[in-house]
Amino acid sequence: MKLLVNLSMLGSRPTGLGVYAGHCAQAADAAFDTEVVAPPSYSGAAHVATRSPQNIVLGAGRMAPVRRWIWARRRTRSTDRLVYSPTHHGFAGERNQILTIHDLIALRYPQQHPMQHLFFRHLLPRELQRCRAVFTVSETTRADIHAHYGYPLANIHVVPNGVDREVFVRAEVETPRDDFMLMVGAGYPHKNVDEVLERAALWQARHTLVVASCRGAYRQHLEQVVRDRGLEARVRFLDYIDQAELVRLYQRCAAFVYPSRWEGFGIPPLEALACGARVIASDIPAHREVLGTAATYVTLGDEASWEAAFAGLALPPPAVQDSPLERFTWRHSAATLVAAFEAVEPSLRRVAR
Repeated sequence: MKLLVNLSMLGSRPTGLGVYAGHCAQAADAAFDTEVVAPPSYSGAAHVATRSPQNIVLGAGRMAPVRRWIWARRRTRSTDRLVYSPTHHGFAGERNQILTIHDLIALRYPQQHPMQHLFFRHLLPRELQRCRAVFTVSETTRADIHAHYGYPLANIHVVPNGVDREVFVRAEVETPRDDFMLMVGAGYPHKNVDEVLERAALWQARHTLVVASCRGAYRQHLEQVVRDRGLEARVRFLDYIDQAELVRLYQRCAAFVYPSRWEGFGIPPLEALACGARVIASDIPAHREVLGTAATYVTLGDEASWEAAFAGLALPPPAVQDSPLERFTWRHSAATLVAAFEAVEPSLRRVAR
Protein backbone atom coordinates (compact mmCIF):
# COMPACT_ATOMS: atom_id res chain seq x y z
CA MET A 1 0.00 0.00 0.00
CA LYS A 2 1.16 3.52 -0.82
CA LEU A 3 1.28 6.43 1.63
CA LEU A 4 -0.29 9.78 0.73
CA VAL A 5 0.91 12.67 2.89
CA ASN A 6 -1.44 15.66 3.13
CA LEU A 7 0.61 18.88 3.06
CA SER A 8 -2.15 20.98 1.54
CA MET A 9 -2.02 23.42 4.47
CA LEU A 10 1.78 23.95 4.42
CA GLY A 11 2.67 27.59 3.71
CA SER A 12 5.99 29.13 2.69
CA ARG A 13 6.52 30.67 6.17
CA PRO A 14 6.08 27.64 8.40
CA THR A 15 5.48 27.97 12.13
CA GLY A 16 6.12 25.07 14.51
CA LEU A 17 3.23 23.15 12.94
CA GLY A 18 4.66 23.55 9.46
CA VAL A 19 8.20 22.63 10.53
CA TYR A 20 6.87 19.42 12.08
CA ALA A 21 4.83 18.61 8.96
CA GLY A 22 7.85 19.14 6.71
CA HIS A 23 10.12 16.88 8.76
CA CYS A 24 7.48 14.15 8.99
CA ALA A 25 6.85 14.25 5.25
CA GLN A 26 10.58 13.91 4.62
CA ALA A 27 10.83 10.94 7.01
CA ALA A 28 7.82 9.23 5.42
CA ASP A 29 9.21 9.69 1.91
CA ALA A 30 12.56 8.23 2.98
CA ALA A 31 10.93 5.07 4.35
CA PHE A 32 7.86 4.33 2.24
CA ASP A 33 6.41 4.53 -1.25
CA THR A 34 5.07 8.05 -0.74
CA GLU A 35 3.24 10.78 -2.61
CA VAL A 36 2.11 14.16 -1.29
CA VAL A 37 -0.74 16.58 -1.73
CA ALA A 38 0.86 20.02 -1.61
CA PRO A 39 0.42 23.65 -2.72
CA PRO A 40 2.52 25.29 -5.46
CA SER A 41 4.96 26.66 -2.84
CA TYR A 42 5.98 23.14 -1.74
CA SER A 43 9.68 22.53 -2.45
CA GLY A 44 10.25 19.11 -0.88
CA ALA A 45 11.58 16.05 -2.66
CA ALA A 46 8.48 13.83 -2.51
CA HIS A 47 6.43 13.20 -5.64
CA VAL A 48 3.42 15.53 -5.77
CA ALA A 49 0.28 13.60 -6.63
CA THR A 50 -2.08 16.59 -6.40
CA ARG A 51 -1.53 20.33 -6.21
CA SER A 52 -3.72 22.08 -3.67
CA PRO A 53 -4.66 25.78 -3.89
CA GLN A 54 -2.20 28.25 -2.39
CA ASN A 55 -5.04 30.19 -0.78
CA ILE A 56 -5.84 27.40 1.71
CA VAL A 57 -2.45 27.22 3.43
CA LEU A 58 -1.85 28.24 7.03
CA GLY A 59 -1.45 32.01 7.14
CA ALA A 60 -3.42 32.64 3.93
CA GLY A 61 -6.02 34.79 5.66
CA ARG A 62 -9.03 34.44 7.92
CA MET A 63 -11.07 32.61 5.29
CA ALA A 64 -8.35 30.03 4.56
CA PRO A 65 -9.84 27.42 6.97
CA VAL A 66 -13.22 27.67 5.22
CA ARG A 67 -11.65 27.39 1.75
CA ARG A 68 -9.51 24.47 3.00
CA TRP A 69 -12.57 22.63 4.34
CA ILE A 70 -14.56 23.15 1.12
CA TRP A 71 -11.64 22.04 -1.05
CA ALA A 72 -11.01 18.94 1.08
CA ARG A 73 -14.65 17.85 0.89
CA ARG A 74 -14.57 17.98 -2.92
CA ARG A 75 -11.47 15.82 -3.12
CA THR A 76 -11.82 12.22 -4.36
CA ARG A 77 -11.35 9.70 -1.55
CA SER A 78 -8.45 7.25 -1.67
CA THR A 79 -9.07 3.54 -2.00
CA ASP A 80 -5.54 2.17 -2.31
CA ARG A 81 -3.52 4.58 -0.15
CA LEU A 82 -3.16 5.35 3.52
CA VAL A 83 -3.68 9.09 3.95
CA TYR A 84 -1.55 10.79 6.61
CA SER A 85 -2.04 14.36 7.76
CA PRO A 86 0.75 15.72 10.00
CA THR A 87 -1.79 18.26 11.27
CA HIS A 88 -5.47 18.02 12.19
CA HIS A 89 -6.36 19.30 8.70
CA GLY A 90 -7.46 16.00 7.17
CA PHE A 91 -9.76 15.03 4.32
CA ALA A 92 -13.41 14.99 5.35
CA GLY A 93 -15.01 11.57 5.12
CA GLU A 94 -11.73 9.76 4.49
CA ARG A 95 -11.72 6.43 6.33
CA ASN A 96 -8.22 5.17 5.57
CA GLN A 97 -6.65 8.18 7.27
CA ILE A 98 -4.35 9.17 10.13
CA LEU A 99 -4.80 12.60 11.72
CA THR A 100 -2.28 14.42 13.89
CA ILE A 101 -3.60 16.43 16.84
CA HIS A 102 -0.89 18.62 18.34
CA ASP A 103 -2.93 20.04 21.21
CA LEU A 104 -6.45 20.93 22.30
CA ILE A 105 -5.74 24.62 22.95
CA ALA A 106 -8.64 25.64 20.70
CA LEU A 107 -11.00 23.85 23.08
CA ARG A 108 -9.41 25.30 26.22
CA TYR A 109 -9.39 28.87 24.89
CA PRO A 110 -12.30 29.19 22.45
CA GLN A 111 -12.15 32.97 22.15
CA GLN A 112 -8.60 32.79 20.80
CA HIS A 113 -9.47 30.45 17.92
CA PRO A 114 -13.23 30.69 17.25
CA MET A 115 -13.09 28.86 13.89
CA GLN A 116 -10.79 26.14 15.23
CA HIS A 117 -12.96 25.82 18.32
CA LEU A 118 -15.97 25.03 16.16
CA PHE A 119 -13.94 22.49 14.20
CA PHE A 120 -12.52 20.76 17.28
CA ARG A 121 -15.90 20.71 18.99
CA HIS A 122 -18.23 19.72 16.16
CA LEU A 123 -16.36 18.38 13.11
CA LEU A 124 -13.27 16.67 14.49
CA PRO A 125 -15.26 14.15 16.59
CA ARG A 126 -16.92 12.89 13.40
CA GLU A 127 -13.58 12.49 11.66
CA LEU A 128 -12.15 10.65 14.66
CA GLN A 129 -14.93 8.07 14.37
CA ARG A 130 -13.72 7.28 10.84
CA CYS A 131 -9.93 7.56 10.96
CA ARG A 132 -7.57 4.62 11.43
CA ALA A 133 -5.37 6.20 14.09
CA VAL A 134 -4.33 9.47 15.67
CA PHE A 135 -0.75 10.69 15.98
CA THR A 136 0.23 13.34 18.51
CA VAL A 137 3.38 14.99 19.84
CA SER A 138 3.40 14.22 23.57
CA GLU A 139 1.99 11.95 26.24
CA THR A 140 0.29 15.06 27.66
CA THR A 141 -1.75 15.57 24.49
CA ARG A 142 -2.31 11.82 24.11
CA ALA A 143 -4.02 11.78 27.51
CA ASP A 144 -5.92 14.97 26.61
CA ILE A 145 -7.32 13.45 23.39
CA HIS A 146 -8.41 10.30 25.18
CA ALA A 147 -10.03 12.22 28.05
CA HIS A 148 -11.91 14.68 25.85
CA TYR A 149 -12.97 12.55 22.88
CA GLY A 150 -12.87 9.06 24.38
CA TYR A 151 -10.60 7.96 21.53
CA PRO A 152 -8.85 4.65 22.40
CA LEU A 153 -5.38 5.15 23.86
CA ALA A 154 -4.13 2.11 21.93
CA ASN A 155 -4.83 3.96 18.67
CA ILE A 156 -3.06 7.19 19.69
CA HIS A 157 0.66 7.14 18.84
CA VAL A 158 3.18 9.72 20.09
CA VAL A 159 5.50 11.09 17.40
CA PRO A 160 7.31 13.98 19.12
CA ASN A 161 8.79 17.18 17.80
CA GLY A 162 12.51 17.64 17.42
CA VAL A 163 15.17 20.33 17.21
CA ASP A 164 17.57 20.81 14.31
CA ARG A 165 20.93 20.77 16.10
CA GLU A 166 22.72 22.00 12.99
CA VAL A 167 20.69 25.23 13.04
CA PHE A 168 20.07 25.84 16.72
CA VAL A 169 23.60 25.93 18.13
CA ARG A 170 25.63 27.80 20.70
CA ALA A 171 27.58 30.85 19.58
CA GLU A 172 30.99 29.99 18.12
CA VAL A 173 32.62 32.30 20.65
CA GLU A 174 31.02 32.26 24.10
CA THR A 175 30.78 35.79 25.52
CA PRO A 176 28.80 37.27 28.43
CA ARG A 177 25.13 37.38 27.53
CA ASP A 178 23.13 40.56 27.10
CA ASP A 179 20.68 41.76 29.74
CA PHE A 180 17.46 41.09 27.79
CA MET A 181 15.01 38.28 28.43
CA LEU A 182 13.38 36.77 25.35
CA MET A 183 9.88 35.57 24.52
CA VAL A 184 8.84 34.31 21.05
CA GLY A 185 5.69 33.26 19.24
CA ALA A 186 3.47 35.27 21.56
CA GLY A 187 0.51 35.68 19.23
CA TYR A 188 -2.24 34.59 21.62
CA PRO A 189 -3.22 35.23 25.27
CA HIS A 190 -2.47 31.67 26.43
CA LYS A 191 1.24 32.48 25.82
CA ASN A 192 0.83 34.63 28.92
CA VAL A 193 3.10 37.61 28.28
CA ASP A 194 0.72 39.49 30.58
CA GLU A 195 2.05 37.76 33.67
CA VAL A 196 5.66 38.64 32.84
CA LEU A 197 4.63 42.29 32.48
CA GLU A 198 2.73 42.08 35.76
CA ARG A 199 5.98 40.95 37.44
CA ALA A 200 8.04 43.78 35.92
CA ALA A 201 9.01 45.09 39.36
CA LEU A 202 10.96 41.87 39.85
CA TRP A 203 13.10 42.18 36.68
CA GLN A 204 13.09 45.69 35.20
CA ALA A 205 16.03 46.97 37.30
CA ARG A 206 18.40 44.39 35.76
CA HIS A 207 16.77 43.26 32.54
CA THR A 208 14.78 44.34 29.52
CA LEU A 209 12.25 42.16 27.70
CA VAL A 210 12.18 41.37 23.97
CA VAL A 211 8.94 39.87 22.63
CA ALA A 212 9.51 38.48 19.13
CA SER A 213 7.06 37.28 16.48
CA CYS A 214 4.24 38.93 18.36
CA ARG A 215 1.34 40.12 16.25
CA GLY A 216 -2.34 40.91 15.93
CA ALA A 217 -4.84 41.88 18.58
CA TYR A 218 -2.79 40.37 21.39
CA ARG A 219 0.20 42.52 20.51
CA GLN A 220 -2.01 45.62 20.52
CA HIS A 221 -3.26 44.64 23.97
CA LEU A 222 0.30 44.10 25.24
CA GLU A 223 1.52 47.40 23.83
CA GLN A 224 -1.26 49.13 25.74
CA VAL A 225 -0.28 47.30 28.93
CA VAL A 226 3.34 48.43 28.42
CA ARG A 227 2.21 52.05 28.04
CA ASP A 228 -0.08 51.84 31.07
CA ARG A 229 2.76 50.48 33.21
CA GLY A 230 5.35 52.92 31.89
CA LEU A 231 7.55 50.12 30.54
CA GLU A 232 8.24 51.56 27.08
CA ALA A 233 11.98 51.74 27.76
CA ARG A 234 12.11 48.19 29.13
CA VAL A 235 10.04 46.22 26.58
CA ARG A 236 10.64 45.86 22.85
CA PHE A 237 8.33 44.12 20.35
CA LEU A 238 9.60 42.53 17.15
CA ASP A 239 7.60 41.41 14.13
CA TYR A 240 8.17 38.09 12.35
CA ILE A 241 11.90 37.29 12.46
CA ASP A 242 13.83 34.87 10.29
CA GLN A 243 15.58 31.81 11.62
CA ALA A 244 19.06 33.35 11.68
CA GLU A 245 17.87 36.27 13.80
CA LEU A 246 15.99 33.93 16.11
CA VAL A 247 19.15 31.89 16.71
CA ARG A 248 21.10 35.08 17.44
CA LEU A 249 18.51 36.15 20.01
CA TYR A 250 18.59 32.73 21.67
CA GLN A 251 22.39 32.91 21.82
CA ARG A 252 22.45 36.40 23.35
CA CYS A 253 19.52 36.47 25.79
CA ALA A 254 19.93 36.36 29.58
CA ALA A 255 17.01 33.93 29.70
CA PHE A 256 14.27 32.56 27.51
CA VAL A 257 10.87 32.91 29.19
CA TYR A 258 7.98 30.64 28.20
CA PRO A 259 5.11 30.99 30.71
CA SER A 260 2.31 29.44 28.63
CA ARG A 261 -0.89 28.54 30.40
CA TRP A 262 -1.05 25.36 28.30
CA GLU A 263 0.97 23.66 25.57
CA GLY A 264 0.82 20.38 23.70
CA PHE A 265 4.61 20.25 23.45
CA GLY A 266 6.55 23.53 23.22
CA ILE A 267 9.40 23.67 20.68
CA PRO A 268 10.90 27.14 21.45
CA PRO A 269 12.29 26.18 24.89
CA LEU A 270 14.19 23.28 23.28
CA GLU A 271 15.57 25.60 20.60
CA ALA A 272 16.68 28.03 23.29
CA LEU A 273 18.40 25.25 25.26
CA ALA A 274 20.22 24.13 22.11
CA CYS A 275 21.57 27.69 21.78
CA GLY A 276 22.80 27.66 25.36
CA ALA A 277 20.08 29.84 26.87
CA ARG A 278 18.57 29.46 30.30
CA VAL A 279 14.88 28.64 30.22
CA ILE A 280 12.19 29.82 32.60
CA ALA A 281 8.97 27.90 31.90
CA SER A 282 5.53 27.55 33.42
CA ASP A 283 5.01 24.45 35.53
CA ILE A 284 2.54 22.67 33.26
CA PRO A 285 2.44 18.97 32.23
CA ALA A 286 3.88 19.34 28.72
CA HIS A 287 6.85 21.38 29.95
CA ARG A 288 7.64 18.87 32.68
CA GLU A 289 7.41 16.04 30.14
CA VAL A 290 9.61 17.69 27.51
CA LEU A 291 12.08 19.83 29.47
CA GLY A 292 12.63 17.65 32.51
CA THR A 293 15.30 19.17 34.79
CA ALA A 294 16.64 21.54 32.11
CA ALA A 295 14.29 24.44 32.95
CA THR A 296 13.55 26.66 35.92
CA TYR A 297 9.83 26.32 36.59
CA VAL A 298 7.45 29.02 37.79
CA THR A 299 4.03 28.49 39.30
CA LEU A 300 1.66 30.81 37.46
CA GLY A 301 0.04 33.32 39.76
CA ASP A 302 2.70 32.85 42.46
CA GLU A 303 4.86 35.97 42.85
CA ALA A 304 7.39 34.24 45.10
CA SER A 305 7.96 31.62 42.41
CA TRP A 306 8.67 34.33 39.82
CA GLU A 307 10.92 36.23 42.21
CA ALA A 308 13.05 33.14 42.80
CA ALA A 309 13.31 32.45 39.04
CA PHE A 310 14.47 35.97 38.20
CA ALA A 311 16.88 36.06 41.15
CA GLY A 312 18.42 32.83 39.90
CA LEU A 313 19.63 34.58 36.74
CA ALA A 314 22.42 36.12 38.81
CA LEU A 315 23.68 32.67 39.84
CA PRO A 316 25.71 30.12 37.83
CA PRO A 317 23.53 27.91 35.60
CA PRO A 318 22.29 24.80 37.44
CA ALA A 319 23.52 21.37 36.38
CA VAL A 320 21.19 19.50 34.03
CA GLN A 321 20.76 15.83 34.93
CA ASP A 322 19.02 14.71 31.75
CA SER A 323 19.22 16.92 28.67
CA PRO A 324 16.03 16.80 26.58
CA LEU A 325 18.16 17.65 23.54
CA GLU A 326 19.36 14.07 23.48
CA ARG A 327 15.78 12.77 23.39
CA PHE A 328 14.03 15.18 21.03
CA THR A 329 15.84 15.03 17.71
CA TRP A 330 14.31 14.84 14.26
CA ARG A 331 16.11 11.54 13.71
CA HIS A 332 14.35 10.10 16.75
CA SER A 333 11.05 11.55 15.55
CA ALA A 334 11.53 9.94 12.13
CA ALA A 335 12.19 6.52 13.65
CA THR A 336 9.14 6.88 15.90
CA LEU A 337 7.00 7.93 12.95
CA VAL A 338 8.04 4.93 10.86
CA ALA A 339 7.31 2.55 13.75
CA ALA A 340 3.88 4.13 14.24
CA PHE A 341 3.03 3.78 10.53
CA GLU A 342 3.97 0.11 10.55
CA ALA A 343 1.89 -0.49 13.67
CA VAL A 344 -1.15 1.03 11.95
CA GLU A 345 -0.63 -0.43 8.46
CA PRO A 346 1.94 -3.25 8.17
CA SER A 347 1.36 -3.51 4.40
CA LEU A 348 2.94 -0.10 3.64
CA ARG A 349 5.58 -0.58 0.95
CA ARG A 350 9.07 0.15 2.23
CA VAL A 351 11.64 1.60 -0.17
CA ALA A 352 15.43 1.35 -0.27
CA ARG A 353 17.23 4.69 -0.58
